[in-house]
Amino acid sequence: MAKMQIDYDRIRELAKSHEEDMVRFLRDLIKIGGESCEEKDKAYRIKEEMEKLGYDKAEIDPLGNVLGWIGKGDRIIAYDGHIDTVGIGNIENWEFDPYEGFETETEIGGRGGSCCHAMPGRYIEAVKRQ
Repeated sequence: MAKMQIDYDRIRELAKSHEEDMVRFLRDLIKIGGESCEEKDKAYRIKEEMEKLGYDKAEIDPLGNVLGWIGKGDRIIAYDGHIDTVGIGNIENWEFDPYEGFETETEIGGRGGSCCHAMPGRYIEAVKRQ
């Protein structure tokens, strides 16, 4: 079996071309909040993004999981992530509003911005944008 060649420059180029949309989506997820058992609005926002990107099917199951399908075939690739966060504690201890977050040239900060929301957000965007 031949070794697959990965064009990392092309991957970076494609990621950069969609950066604005991906940042907007991540900032939306941060603003919505969604502590454990309170993720409903966030799930609907994720489903909305899948539909905007042209997923063949997007739905929320009875347990609140967001499922998206692209294509058909004998093999299924599944990406899994969680979208809930722990509470913010005393908001006075934060240097910024955790649900408004912040953005610099190199960082996006906010509740769940690096752990919970960033990975599912990347999956959702990257899978469709190829």
